[in-house]
Amino acid sequence: MENPFLIRTAELLRDDEAFLAVVSPEPVTHHLKKSGEAGILYDRLVLIRGTPGSGKTTMARLFEYPTLYTLLRNRSSTGYKELRAALSECRAVKDEEPLILGCRLPMESDYRDFWEFPYADETKINLMMSLLQARTVLGWFRHLQAAGVPADQVEMVTRPESQALLDTIGGVKGESVAARAAEVENRIYKVITALVPPDLAALAKEVGTPYRPFDHIVKIRVPAVQGSAAGTRELIPLAIFDDAHELHPDQFQAMERILVRRELRIARWIIARFDVLLPEQALAEATEDRSDVAEYPGVTAGRDTVMILLQSSGRRLEQRKRFRALAKDMASRYLRRMPLLNDKGLTALADLLPEADVAITPGRLRELGGKVDSAQTQLRISPTLRAAYEKQIKAYWGDKTALPDDIALAMLLVMMHRTEVRRSKSSPSLFDDEGDEPEAEPSRPVAANDTAYEAARFQLFRHYERPYYFGIDDVCDAGSENAEQFLRLSAELVEAAVTQLARSKAPSLAPMTQHKLLRETADRIMEKWSFPQDASVRLLVTRIADECLKKSLEPNGAVIASAFAVPQAEFDALPKSDPTVARVLQFAVAYNAITLVPHHNQGGEVWCLLELGGVALLKYGLTLRRGGFIPGDATRLRGFIAGGGG
Repeated sequence: MENPFLIRTAELLRDDEAFLAVVSPEPVTHHLKKSGEAGILYDRLVLIRGTPGSGKTTMARLFEYPTLYTLLRNRSSTGYKELRAALSECRAVKDEEPLILGCRLPMESDYRDFWEFPYADETKINLMMSLLQARTVLGWFRHLQAAGVPADQVEMVTRPESQALLDTIGGVKGESVAARAAEVENRIYKVITALVPPDLAALAKEVGTPYRPFDHIVKIRVPAVQGSAAGTRELIPLAIFDDAHELHPDQFQAMERILVRRELRIARWIIARFDVLLPEQALAEATEDRSDVAEYPGVTAGRDTVMILLQSSGRRLEQRKRFRALAKDMASRYLRRMPLLNDKGLTALADLLPEADVAITPGRLRELGGKVDSAQTQLRISPTLRAAYEKQIKAYWGDKTALPDDIALAMLLVMMHRTEVRRSKSSPSLFDDEGDEPEAEPSRPVAANDTAYEAARFQLFRHYERPYYFGIDDVCDAGSENAEQFLRLSAELVEAAVTQLARSKAPSLAPMTQHKLLRETADRIMEKWSFPQDASVRLLVTRIADECLKKSLEPNGAVIASAFAVPQAEFDALPKSDPTVARVLQFAVAYNAITLVPHHNQGGEVWCLLELGGVALLKYGLTLRRGGFIPGDATRLRGFIAGGGG
């Protein structure tokens, strides 16, 4: 049986109905709703940035005209109701009619070839932009034709001041505009596929007059093809340039300069990873302080551009909760496409990943008990204090379930070591030789709390092989707020559940099975890392993981770490002070190896946290909880990448 969790949605689901069935409306609502309601999605240049698998292409495809048309054509389907509502809030549809005519152009094909031509940069850029505009216009007509609107029923609405230049785009009638676009594409394609590029004089003859329809077209008038409205509708033409990071950086910047002009009336989006940017630009975008930007989550709006980041930004607890909701919804949509599970009503991934009680073996439990008794003696913990701690632990746990013996002992051990660390350095007693010295009190009270519990769970995992990664929330958190990474981690779990079901066993996976599969999958994902600077990124991640593990295994469990911290001022200076380190960090962020958490206030300082991605946390056996970090500086960071300890 095909496992849809292994399919990259936007690229491989060619059928629009199948595509829509697995798309969650939550990212659209979160990233685009406010901008759409304000009208700024379609009146200026929109720059969408995201890591691989963050949903860039999925979002782009969702706003293409065929997808909107299919969605509205199936308006009676309850499965599309939430998605229709989200797109309506973004002003992409209204009254059962599309409001925009979107066309997505992948930039992975032949556009970078222009940069190899023996022409001036301006000539190369003009050639590329003419081809992009011709293909966009042809894409608009192709999408309308597929929806039942032939070119002879289409009319361009143009700027009044363009009247004298309309012959350069074929006029305003659909048939002539489409013919002119096809002619331009044909002429330029012959140039870029020629064995020998023509000289400059021959090039002008081959290509003909300048072609700039984006400068003239305002809207596109078409018949109302569905819904209750009669007559015509004026659609907002939308050009989506996807995977623009495939361009040469100079090409990318030139295209952005051309499309940012305010006199352009068409909607235009540029979608790219961080790869195409200079290190200082990429790190500045990833670390911009958006903590006080409540109106547009992850969006920076200017007079001429709108920046949308498809990754974690703003309030991190809210981001994690938001992604958990998205991931669970997405997983349910995928499970419904698997008949063996859907027919049995197994459409919630949480049902396959129970969080049943786990415990270490009886032999290891006895070993842990002996370790606690030894620590009590060595750390001079009185029976009275031990009894008080045990009472605290029971009160912390409550009466919801029985307190696991291993958790109780591990928390007690952590609290004993915290007592030792926090004891005041008292003066020696005058009666040491009598053996009756009263027990020194800790400088701060030791409590059974969440940090002690997490330290206990972590140390049981590292020292006694207790399952640590299990349950739907852990899978979501390991996804690092990246849809594709979540799907890749989930795929192995779903495959194992299906295998058990096919063997007439219960499909739910034991916690140890979940734990083992997640770590093995993460290890395979890291093994296959292949991107610019991947060796340096892997070295950086490994060194940070080593530091975090060393700190997390301290017996008092003071810090269960998942990040390395650099003073924010030092981090901001990296692009100039150490461009090599900045470049490595750029690709670490671009490929989900590290998440930057800027402007983190703690200990009277402002830090930038380099938080390890979920795959690295699983591979190296570190906590998925956020907040714990190792303080450092730019010098140590430089040492990590160079292979030293800093």
